[in-house]
Amino acid sequence: MAFALIVLIGVFSLQGSLGTGSAENQLGLKLVVKTSVEDTQPQNYYRDSASYGSRFADSSSFAPEFFRTGYGNVLTSQAAFVEAINNRSTTWKAGVNPQRNDQYRTGVLSDESMKFQLPLGFVLKKDEQPLPMSFDARQKWSYCPSMNMVRNQGCCDSSYAVAAVSTMTDRWCVHSEGKAQFNFGAYDVLSCCHRCGFGCDGGVPSAVWHYWVENGITSGGAFGSHEGCQSYPFDVCKKSGDSNDTPRCLRFCQPGYNVTYPEDKHYGRVAYTVPKDEERIMYEVFNFGPAQATFTMYTDFVQYKSGVYRHTFGVRVGTHSVKVMGWGVENDVKYWLCANSWGAQWGDGGFFKIVRGEDHLSFETNVVAGLPLFR
Repeated sequence: MAFALIVLIGVFSLQGSLGTGSAENQLGLKLVVKTSVEDTQPQNYYRDSASYGSRFADSSSFAPEFFRTGYGNVLTSQAAFVEAINNRSTTWKAGVNPQRNDQYRTGVLSDESMKFQLPLGFVLKKDEQPLPMSFDARQKWSYCPSMNMVRNQGCCDSSYAVAAVSTMTDRWCVHSEGKAQFNFGAYDVLSCCHRCGFGCDGGVPSAVWHYWVENGITSGGAFGSHEGCQSYPFDVCKKSGDSNDTPRCLRFCQPGYNVTYPEDKHYGRVAYTVPKDEERIMYEVFNFGPAQATFTMYTDFVQYKSGVYRHTFGVRVGTHSVKVMGWGVENDVKYWLCANSWGAQWGDGGFFKIVRGEDHLSFETNVVAGLPLFR
């Protein structure tokens, strides 16, 4: 029988010299983590990836020449699909993005995600000051260059990993007050974290954060950058139907990087699920940095250009993971500000807004985060 246990982690403090004056210490907050025996057991294996992929083949991919509306008809051009969306949408605008729609990939194994749940963590507030009406992490932590960097997952269903390491990179900077910059890479997660999922065939965000705490994650720059221990192995999709194979697990760094694989590993101190509550998520992002959110994705999201996204048209194509950067209100519609992992040419410079406070597409149900460990 499962039982609930409240564990008090204690007053936040960072180890070493970076702890002095940190965001955590200034707030003087305590983190409470609610765990259960069943929820936190590591899941070392998922069901066979081949059978999983074939089962969801129709919903996870779609013909590039056709655009299903979800109303029984099919449009034969992206321009016609965009026009149909804009005729129905009132809060956002669609547009023709530079790549074909099947080249924008997702990456979360929705059925499997619930099998690996991080403990529930929330902050006991000491400061009861009201949160601002709008917030942008890029402005508050302007000394963190990673806040403005938009990653590109390419033809790899890896949003579960890319959004996680992007969020960890931001938080590493935030909690060191800019004194430590470490660019976590997705290569290590995709190739060596077997409990995280199936590499380029999708995975589970919560398991990535657990891997960060238990095993650490290495650094890595963008494709072709030769930066960090292991650069991201894939470029943008070149043609329709491209699909990347999961890279081989290599426990050594690329030539020219003079740090060993074990030495390059940087760790998390704790990882947790943020409560399904609008204000709790806002408080988390405002005080501790960007967080990772996962939501159900439909074909109209691929065409996003501006405004506050609300699913309007099209069919479900999978489950996607992104980085939550802030919030605001636009034309009386509340939104979350997010960074995607489809490159800076997609959407609004790689960023987008999505309806806030309604758990739209389960966005607020699936928010995870963690705190870095400074040795």
